Amino acid sequence: MSLRLVPPIAQVSGKGQRWAEARTGGLLALPAAVYFLVFWLVPFVVAVYLSFTSYDLAGTPEWTGLDNYRRMLGDPGFWNSARVTAAYTIGSVVPSIVLGLAIAVPLSKPGRYNAFLRGLVMIPAAMPLVATSMVWSVIFAEKGLANALIGLFGAAPKPWLTDEGLALWALVIMTTWKHLGLFVIILTAGLQGLPLSVFEAAALDGAGPVRIFYRITLPLLRRTLLFVLVIAVVGAMQSFVPAFLLTKGGPAGATEVLPLYLWATGFGFERMGYASAIAMVLLVAMLLLSLVQFRVLRGGEEG
Repeated sequence: MSLRLVPPIAQVSGKGQRWAEARTGGLLALPAAVYFLVFWLVPFVVAVYLSFTSYDLAGTPEWTGLDNYRRMLGDPGFWNSARVTAAYTIGSVVPSIVLGLAIAVPLSKPGRYNAFLRGLVMIPAAMPLVATSMVWSVIFAEKGLANALIGLFGAAPKPWLTDEGLALWALVIMTTWKHLGLFVIILTAGLQGLPLSVFEAAALDGAGPVRIFYRITLPLLRRTLLFVLVIAVVGAMQSFVPAFLLTKGGPAGATEVLPLYLWATGFGFERMGYASAIAMVLLVAMLLLSLVQFRVLRGGEEG
């Protein structure tokens, strides 16, 4: 009499096997589902509800309908923060992507030290944002590195973080430095994934480097550029820590981005219903901008 050993997976067949696989998959996905439910979906639903109420954190929410959204239309603080956020987003995203692409192009090519340089440019992105903000607060101090550098060209020291015309651009410089390395690595990976045969054929046809870059590289890199642009814009519109730690939104609201205004409204003035409405408007703005970017940059093939 022979004993036949059957693997456990083979003992389950047909519908039973599919049910076992589904159950295993569900159990593996359960922690992520619970995390999403508790820390994302429930807070989002609560925030949507509170945006239609008057709530001061002490009492119970009172339904007010669209009053918070109407109030926003005549709130100069909200519109100032919206303008500051737009300037901060454009000012940090555009140079980050342009410089990132300019650095990624040479780093994507074979080179003796390119691997080391790619690791080097990632150092700022790997630093904690709070630590980065503290470092740059020292750099922008009266006797900091920024004033020392401009002093080499004969310029007088600048009050980088206390001047209405300079404070926002100081934050832009810090943000660009902080996130540039991440964009360089993503763009470098995208460039290295492009088909070499296309570039070789273009070179054989007599196309120069500039023509190849604009006519071949950029179109093929469209999807990577879209990804970088979306995460850069969303990240800039959600930025809170630099303005909070370096300037507290000052001077005179010059750096009070929407997330900071939202925080001050909700936790400083305890108008949580109005703050929730601001959060919903910010969310819708980010979604709309992301959709526009997908519309403009969608298509194109990579690899």
